Amino acid sequence: MKWYPERMTEVEIEVPNHFARKVTELLADEGFLQMEDISYLHAEESDVRGSNWQVKANQFANLEKQLLETLHSLNIDPGQSPDEHIKMISEPEDIQPFVNQLEEEIQARSKDLMASQQEINLRNAYIRLLNPLSDVKIPFERIRNRRYIYSVLGTMPADKIDRFKTSMTNIPFVLLELKKEGDQAIVLLLGSRQNKEYLHRAARSAYLVGVDLPDSYRGTPAEIIEVLNKENETLQSRIDSSSQEIEKIRDSRSNRLRELYWRVRYSRLLSESLMRFGKLKHSYLVAGWLPSNKLEKLSSDLQAISTSIIIDVKESGMDSESRNAPIMIEKKGFDQGFQKLVTTYGMPSYNELNPTLLLLLTFPLIFGAMFGDVGHGLILAIAGLVLMLKKIKKLERLASLGSVVLLCGISAIVFGFLFGSIFGIEDLLPAVWMHPMHNIMNLLLITAGFGAILLSLANILALVNDFHQRHWVHFFFNSKGLAGLLLYWSLLGLILSLFIKNFPVDQLVFIVVAIVSILMIFLSGFLERYFEKKRPYFEGGFLLYFIQSFFELFETLIGYLSNSLSYVRIGAFAVAHAGLSSVFFILANIVDPGKGVGYWLIVAFGNIFVIGFEGMIVSIQTLRLEYYEFFSKFFSGGGRKYQPFQLAKSNKEGAK
Repeated sequence: MKWYPERMTEVEIEVPNHFARKVTELLADEGFLQMEDISYLHAEESDVRGSNWQVKANQFANLEKQLLETLHSLNIDPGQSPDEHIKMISEPEDIQPFVNQLEEEIQARSKDLMASQQEINLRNAYIRLLNPLSDVKIPFERIRNRRYIYSVLGTMPADKIDRFKTSMTNIPFVLLELKKEGDQAIVLLLGSRQNKEYLHRAARSAYLVGVDLPDSYRGTPAEIIEVLNKENETLQSRIDSSSQEIEKIRDSRSNRLRELYWRVRYSRLLSESLMRFGKLKHSYLVAGWLPSNKLEKLSSDLQAISTSIIIDVKESGMDSESRNAPIMIEKKGFDQGFQKLVTTYGMPSYNELNPTLLLLLTFPLIFGAMFGDVGHGLILAIAGLVLMLKKIKKLERLASLGSVVLLCGISAIVFGFLFGSIFGIEDLLPAVWMHPMHNIMNLLLITAGFGAILLSLANILALVNDFHQRHWVHFFFNSKGLAGLLLYWSLLGLILSLFIKNFPVDQLVFIVVAIVSILMIFLSGFLERYFEKKRPYFEGGFLLYFIQSFFELFETLIGYLSNSLSYVRIGAFAVAHAGLSSVFFILANIVDPGKGVGYWLIVAFGNIFVIGFEGMIVSIQTLRLEYYEFFSKFFSGGGRKYQPFQLAKSNKEGAK
């Protein structure tokens, strides 16, 4: 892990028209140039070429979607792109007929298969309803088509039967419950045909779903069931036949389809890239960023294609354009979880320090101090290890945060030994350092001092960034620069000298340093405009400049105070953690003074609550201290991620 992002170089490549596609294929294969969209740069004669690539890109996109649907219908995984070099398809129209024909073949067989399966499902539903009547020797048509009798065979919720019977007290009917299946019952409703409408409405309100058996099925229920089973056998044979035909297509065309899919996908990506090129009269213009150590390889590969390709290299410096350079972020490694926490706040800017390593050191330290307990830390460490090993599939997406949880757990274990706490028990382990509940004031003062150290470090890191960026006025005179750091230290020195007898530095020194620092901060706005040659030097007049500078200084002083006091919460949460754990032991003693099963159940519940609820609160507070009290002093987070042009290795990656 590096303190500063990978060095990036900006290039512009002028490519003759007839080499454009070959160069684009090379860039896609190498996969380390992040292209910039400069399609707005074009000559009038080039408009037709640009629109042609737009049309091709749309055609390839439609083909890609069509092929992907075909692959899914055949249950073929597109897999990863082939290792061998993929060639671009010149014209989408060349493969469109083949794709359409194959799609029609599969759709025809799939529709036949689905229709047959639906018919089987329908007949199985008939059989399920008729099974309870299989012993009845009366033809079914005599049950349902009587002149004077209205009948419904179907299913209804079992809990609706009694309500249905009580609501029909004035109407003669018979409701036979033939069979119960879970919360549904198979019933036969019989009544007078003259009450058909009333019975029909009542049946619908009771969610009685009748079976609509076609008139072609005649005979006793057992005979109809036999006919339905035979029809199912015929339909199943048809399904087997369609499935075999689809399987043959799958076996014979799977490799061809995968290859075609990736060629179409590759062609679509290249077409979209060509759309982003600038267009001159006889050439294309490609602009982008790449890691500086890749420049030599790119140059040699382009010259191997043609010596007429012109490469203009612009080495990134400290100007405003170079700050727009993309930032390369490592995707793997133990620090990946901490990198995610950093990028949640903001992507590091170019020539700006990446705070991931600092977060890796300080985040677990702060968390452990607020959550110090050997037992609780051990459970967190185990949870982090499980996440890292990806043992639980549903939590695989959180695997990168496993290292964060693991280190926080280890830190909590260390502070647990320092505080003498294990699963909330304060008298089992001797405190190597102190018990938070017995040393509240000392702990709060120590954490305030720790906060002052972190804030000073943040200011020093801001100075490092200014030095790296050669931003000298900001380095010396800004409230986040040297002047601000000296002011903060002088105020700390004054406070310490008031409470510590025989302090080695005289108070007058701190007062002089504070006054000089304030004057430097007041001059920062004027000097910024002076060196940048912006007039007037006092924007809005000297009086407005003075008032604005005064309130900015006042805001800085309030910020120092609030930021320093914010770190006191570390000690407060350490005390709260011990206090909350003791509450559950008190409750356990009330519930079961004899320390039986009830006592240990309350203790177990209390520990689970502390690990889950308080662990979440402490995590939020730790992030707050990192983001708003620490990062904000030196980290702007205004960068953008490095995303080189390359063919995605899998369909999932490409879809992102």
